[in-house]
Amino acid sequence: MKNIILVVEDKKSEQMIAKEIILGNGNKIIIADALDKAESFIEQFSGKLSGIITDIHFPLTDGRSADEANGVSVVLTALTHNIPCAVCTDDVAHGKQYISLIVERLEKLVSQNIPVSSSKDWLESLQQLTKIIEVE
Repeated sequence: MKNIILVVEDKKSEQMIAKEIILGNGNKIIIADALDKAESFIEQFSGKLSGIITDIHFPLTDGRSADEANGVSVVLTALTHNIPCAVCTDDVAHGKQYISLIVERLEKLVSQNIPVSSSKDWLESLQQLTKIIEVE
């Protein structure tokens, strides 16, 4: 059975890279570019989603600035629906200490390990997520 992966990413170029990698590894993909869409897809497909790979910074709704850490909400929403989650972000753009702090706090809050690709490596994120999916 193919895994269905929700990717939350606002940049079209990154969406295309993620799509190529996820489809190329035999999975299906759903893409959301803002928090409202991501949460809607999680609610709509929660029983069908195998996992989620999310960026940290993207808009709340379509057309707003991407300087908010809405990926935190995606991780929390995913985990409340028992959907495995991985983070694919860019430490250089957002600051390594900042991302590490966010993920550490989330892990303490949910008592789970949340894998992070800190170099916007979609293949690494998919591999990390697949390991979690296979264990469950």
